[in-house]
Amino acid sequence: MENKFFLTNAIEKIERGESSFFLDPKEFAYVTSLLKKRHSSYQVFKSYPMAEKVLVYKDTLPPMELLEIRTKEPLSHSSILGTFFAHQILPYCYSDIMVSNPSYVIALKPISEYMKNHILTIGKQTVEIIPKNLSYMENFQPNYETLILHVATLRFDNVLSKLLKLSRKTVLEKMEAKEVFLNYEVCTKRELLLKNGDIFSIRGYGKYLFKEVIYQNKKGNMDIEIEKYQ
Repeated sequence: MENKFFLTNAIEKIERGESSFFLDPKEFAYVTSLLKKRHSSYQVFKSYPMAEKVLVYKDTLPPMELLEIRTKEPLSHSSILGTFFAHQILPYCYSDIMVSNPSYVIALKPISEYMKNHILTIGKQTVEIIPKNLSYMENFQPNYETLILHVATLRFDNVLSKLLKLSRKTVLEKMEAKEVFLNYEVCTKRELLLKNGDIFSIRGYGKYLFKEVIYQNKKGNMDIEIEKYQ
């Protein structure tokens, strides 16, 4: 796992009674497994019930703020993420981006203050960022686009090729360039078979969740359900 120093530092902070930054599922599993081995107690904060990124803390949550991102037209997850990246806002400083109309994100202070004062546009749209009460997220439901795909195999490279309408050669090139991610880790193994709940992305094409096989015929061809993050 990359950046073990960062995660070890998070564990030490939690044991001192502080909090980690926002962790993705792989980071969360690593941190909590070590905390359990050390018999250290902890609590978990999620921005909403189905969120992926979480904060792990012992006693007190760090200062943070729920921000409503208002625009005239709905925003995509990739456009918001791209703007955060352009402003050099690190992913561990904010929660899942909750895409709806308007969209939401929880950011640690002072990053939330920076966002309110400096993020004025996303793409070509003017943005208004407004603080909200954290309790607003208790019943939040994110937007997904459900896709049904007909495939001959669950091999990762095959699914990506079908889903994104790319040649297998292009998919392999992107894997070799480390632009393909499976469960938050770079994936270069084209022969891997997708499993229910796998989260994957390819740089520039968005983020997806493999739900399940919904039908399989006698020849082994399958209809599969995939959810695309909005």
